Amino acid sequence: MEAIINLGEEKVRLRANALTAHHYKNQFKSDILKDTFDALGGIGAILELQDLQKSNDYKKMQALINKIDTVLIHQLVWAFAKTVDIHIDPFYDWLSKVDLPPVTDLLLEDGFVDLLVGNIHRKK
Repeated sequence: MEAIINLGEEKVRLRANALTAHHYKNQFKSDILKDTFDALGGIGAILELQDLQKSNDYKKMQALINKIDTVLIHQLVWAFAKTVDIHIDPFYDWLSKVDLPPVTDLLLEDGFVDLLVGNIHRKK
């Protein structure tokens, strides 16, 4: 499964397949399936945040923000990019050179959430 997203002025191709899990585990010493489920919980929180209208929803907003892990989303983007380009820089070097948008914008990129979901579940 593939997607192309905008990182600043650059278009970056992302891919999820079996190799992605190995890149992720090698770099972050964590399981991509577990972390993807955690990221999807954060996505749900972002969607709920977009529905809040009143400033008195502050406590609900605080609870939702606590579910979002920005670093986790960045790590997944890196692993998907690494699957396309084996020569991509290690995570922190790459992160220092890439113009990552706010996580809320990143999740709205065409195909990104589909890539996350497709990484853990594919319909036949």
